[in-house]
Formats: sequence, structure tokens, C-alpha cells
Amino acid sequence: TSKVSPELAIRDPKNELITRGPRQRHSAEMVRDQALLVSGLLSLKQFGPPVYPPQPEGVWRSVYSGAAWNTSQGEDRYRRALYTYSKRTSGYPAFLTFDAPTRDVCSARRISTNTPLQALVTLNDPAHIEFARAFAKRMTGNTPAERIAVGYKMLKLEDAPAPVIDTLAKLQAEAMADYEQHPQESAKLGGTPAEAAMVLVANTLLNSDIALNR
Repeated sequence: TSKVSPELAIRDPKNELITRGPRQRHSAEMVRDQALLVSGLLSLKQFGPPVYPPQPEGVWRSVYSGAAWNTSQGEDRYRRALYTYSKRTSGYPAFLTFDAPTRDVCSARRISTNTPLQALVTLNDPAHIEFARAFAKRMTGNTPAERIAVGYKMLKLEDAPAPVIDTLAKLQAEAMADYEQHPQESAKLGGTPAEAAMVLVANTLLNSDIALNR
């Protein structure tokens, strides 16, 4: 928040500790890097050639080039957005949806962006589904509510409000009941209906305002 309490005004008058500031939307690269971090998948490897993280099928079906997007494996699959290969005529879809520059012209200033299409990336992109699976495993606890509280705190670094936990616990219960009736859908996210439902909750958290804004 940009509001300043009397205590912070005395302790940090010049905001050197960054105790306050305006709410801002994450950039395209920050969205990926934060999801990698909270999922526990982030690679700390530095330098080297670009990498090819998962992207939707068919993006590189180009009529004038025989190049193919060979998805990276192992640690390279989870490197920071900085290392993602960029082709000017066919940029990385998740970044373009968050209005990252196409790199065919100079971009002197990145504009904050927020469009409905961005939710389609964070909820459906194959890379984000993979992040959600790993994130769900890190959300430990004896009950769904406890696991949700842990996941929220990883993202927000604050305790989750009771209404948020209640809403997400209801989502988990309804999703598990639905997956028990449709196991073929459950298998797309997790091994059991309960696991798949928690992946759905983790995916919802990664698509929430607390994950996409600072």
C-alpha cells in the first residue's frame, strides 16, 4: 500500500526499506518467475544459451521456416523468463499476452497491462498447469483448509483471511466431488480426485490478484 503509518514515517522516511508504494501489475516475465519460485521449480542456473519452456502446440507452424520448438527438459525447463528463446515473428505466447515487447521495434518503456486474455494463460497454459501441480505439492497440511493457508502465505507472505480460505476450501470440495464423477478429467491434473482438486486450487491462487500484483 502507498499509505504511510506514523511509525513507518519515522522509521523509513525516505522509503529506503520499500515499506510503501503503489499497487502495480507484474510484468510478463515476473508472472512466470514468481510462479516458478512459489512452485519450487525455479532453476538458479545462470548464463548460457536460451531455453525452450513449454508452450501451446502449433505456435511455431510457420510457412517460411522449418524450425521447431523443442521443449527443454530437466533444469532448463524451469529457468527464469530472461532465458526464454524469443523469435520476433513468433514470440513466446504467454509473454505476448501480458504485452511484453515483440522485439521487432525498440521499447523505451514497459506499460502496465491487464486484459481478460491473461487469465487464459495463467489458468490454461501448459507451463502454468505444471507450476500449479508442483505448487499444490508444497501446500502441506492435514486438511484442505490448512494446505490453502500455507499456499496463500507462500504467495502473500501474510496469513490468509478466513473468507478466502472458506471460498477456496469450498472450491476444492466441489471440484473433488466433480472429479470423482469424471475421473478422466481428474487424471489431467492429478493422480486422484483429491490431488486434482488441490491442483485446481493452486492454479486459482496463481491466477489471483495476490499473485499478479505487487
